[in-house]
Amino acid sequence: MARISLILAASATLCSASAAAQAQDMGSSVMLGREFAAVNGTTIRCPLPVPRDAATLAAQFDTAPRDLDEMSAMAAHFFSADSPMGAAFRERQAAQFASDWPLRCRYRDANADLIASGTRPRIVFMGDSITEGWVEADPAFFADNGFVGRGISGQSSPQMLARFHQDVIALHPQAVHIIAGTNDIGGATGPITEDEYLGTIGAMIDLARANGIAVILGALPPMSRLLPRPDFDTRPVVAHLNARLGELARAKGVTFVDYFTPLKTPDGAFDPAFANDGVHPTRAGYALMRNLAEAAAREVLED
Repeated sequence: MARISLILAASATLCSASAAAQAQDMGSSVMLGREFAAVNGTTIRCPLPVPRDAATLAAQFDTAPRDLDEMSAMAAHFFSADSPMGAAFRERQAAQFASDWPLRCRYRDANADLIASGTRPRIVFMGDSITEGWVEADPAFFADNGFVGRGISGQSSPQMLARFHQDVIALHPQAVHIIAGTNDIGGATGPITEDEYLGTIGAMIDLARANGIAVILGALPPMSRLLPRPDFDTRPVVAHLNARLGELARAKGVTFVDYFTPLKTPDGAFDPAFANDGVHPTRAGYALMRNLAEAAAREVLED
């Protein structure tokens, strides 16, 4: 299961009472959070997020590179019509998308607790599995600096935009750090054009700045391959999108952090010294990213 989790990079929380019941039927132990009033006269009660198990974390942060050909074969089988496990995943994902497409449920309770505490985060980190994994890899980096992680594995940029008010603006941080796009390339929520992707990133920047929140825009880390589609060369796509993200940051007057260049090999793949699956940083990769993020944080917070 740890290897499948790495392939999917999608540990989406099921966010409805029916989804929670499905999870219980599957033998999972689901703890529900508080009730929130919905505008249709019902209530919302989300399953609380469950930390990933030690074996899965050890697999992601292992320093030994994995065989990407083997992982591609596993991914192709998982997403084929012949995989019962893949079919079950798609069924759960469809139920989750139907009830809570942006996954607002994921941080609803945590946001309510943070707001009630009166604590104002210094920086909220908005993103996908790259960001979510960062909190798991280096929790002290967040706790010691007043940073808050709001990454959700498997998410595309449109999903992040849909939850941006709840997970960023409502928390009144001094700044937001955004990394998004790996799952747009992967088509996690359907195909998206280059300009649509950049428009979505631009919309998050505009929302933040309109609410007095400084912005740090992070480059996409390298992406050695899209595992279910090894014939699709992601390397030039990531490089091109990062060039356009840099242009967008300059046009908007926000801080841009180039995570791509120091993490890549000469051919644009993810350096195995910093990622064992070609997509997700190991602790060594996050340590390099931390130094760059700290410098950017000092810049925007001082300003």
